[in-house]
Amino acid sequence: MLPRDMTADRPTLAGVLVVVPARDEEAEIGACLRSVATAADRVDLPVVVAVVLHRCTDRTAEEVAGVVRASPRVHWVTVESHAASLGGARGDGVAAGRAHDALADVAPAALWLACTDADSRVPGAWLTEQRTFADRGLDLVLGTVEPRDDGSESAALWHAQHHLTEGHLGIHGANLGVRLTAYDDAGGFPAVDDGEDVHLAHAVRDVAEAPWTSTDRTRVVTSSRRQGRAGRGFAGFLRRLDDAVATFGAASELQDALRAELLRLAEERGPGKTLCPSEAAGAVDPGRRRELTPVARAVASALADEGLLVVTQKGVPVDARTAVGPVRVGLPPAEMSA
Repeated sequence: MLPRDMTADRPTLAGVLVVVPARDEEAEIGACLRSVATAADRVDLPVVVAVVLHRCTDRTAEEVAGVVRASPRVHWVTVESHAASLGGARGDGVAAGRAHDALADVAPAALWLACTDADSRVPGAWLTEQRTFADRGLDLVLGTVEPRDDGSESAALWHAQHHLTEGHLGIHGANLGVRLTAYDDAGGFPAVDDGEDVHLAHAVRDVAEAPWTSTDRTRVVTSSRRQGRAGRGFAGFLRRLDDAVATFGAASELQDALRAELLRLAEERGPGKTLCPSEAAGAVDPGRRRELTPVARAVASALADEGLLVVTQKGVPVDARTAVGPVRVGLPPAEMSA
């Protein structure tokens, strides 16, 4: 799927709302909010940052209060949320933040919602770049996310397989921006723990067919921890990479083996036919097919980035590294490879 990044008839921005949900993030939230404050200082617009304390039981609130005191130029809102899901917590943050006095005179069409996560660090140009896209008339900006490099073989494998570029296919709640009118029309974040960001992007991009883009110009760095706050995401993916590397050795050797099997199987199937990444995983080691399948998905997407294969879900090109659910892999159509 290609971005519909043509100019649309939209007002220029008059305000920005940033939402950061946090659940027991005392070790990470301070650095996250300091990075957000730096980005907010670079935007010549009123910026409200809504921090959602989502059923916290640690010292997250105290850490937030310290950053708030140190960054008085930002308009802060701290929200206590007992929502049953991450999507509900994000929604509570939006509701509280948009009601702040600093945004009282800003029409929803001129208000930009930017989202990140408490274990992430945004770049200094995070909001200025999103503002540029919004002022061109876009309603949705999908940014890239990468885990911090912890020196492990698993991190090396992740970075080797992820080509963070303009026009990428990833959707991440840690790096997503949307015009508030588009957010409202889409019904906001659904009350789910996994995939709330994907559901919102789908509603704006695919259902409403609003103008959007995906970019690497706002790249966010997130934690490389192995225990995440949601069922899916970077933590779980890195754990599976740990398991695979422990079994098969160096990341490069595993990568090369899966790459060779994916290309071989795709060539054997021929044009118009597809395979599951698990088939390549099973070809490398039938006894560890399940453990290797997530790695095979990443390798398949790297091959797709190179134009050697295409990864689809229900016939639509996707990024297998972030797509939820089964994907298929095959040779690219003749018009794509020409």
